[in-house]
Amino acid sequence: MIVSLVGLQDTRVAAHRPGTDGAAVSVRVGGALVYMHDAATVSLVARTWNDMDRQALLLPREGDTRRVTPVRGVAEPAVMVEMASCPPVFARLERPVGKNSYLRVSTGRVLFDVRDLPAFRSTLLAFRRAEEVAATTFLPRPTQTARERAASTAARAFTAPAGPRRRTASAGRSAGVTTPAGPRTATSAERAM
Repeated sequence: MIVSLVGLQDTRVAAHRPGTDGAAVSVRVGGALVYMHDAATVSLVARTWNDMDRQALLLPREGDTRRVTPVRGVAEPAVMVEMASCPPVFARLERPVGKNSYLRVSTGRVLFDVRDLPAFRSTLLAFRRAEEVAATTFLPRPTQTARERAASTAARAFTAPAGPRRRTASAGRSAGVTTPAGPRTATSAERAM
């Protein structure tokens, strides 16, 4: 699905169910709605738009609104994308010979076709805002202190023996290995005393 962006975009950023396991941050750009379900995905998408900031200067200052004029008898398409676990997101500036440059930002199967600088800037600001909102929306990942990591490493390195092992006379002598004998039990003669 291709979403053409021309001129200043109507954008909205929202947090959904903040502080829960089902938290999400959404960015609406025109008729496209992007739901992102973790902070890493929000950062990835925002970084992709940020990385194109310099190249976007080659976009026209004004776009051709004929690219987005409504088609008689056809409703404007609405697109919803759900993203999690850092899916493939990439951007590329196209510079066709003799024509205006344009930017393509791909998020999964949705391709944003950015035709001018105002469209780019307004969308970029929305994804930057999403990154700010994500900082307070998602539960923090559990982190261990240096002391907890050291204790965990030491526990793995110095495991306690599984239990007492008995030594058989022939095995101990032939291998030259001494193993601790288990607790001594009294013989029936000793118990009789």
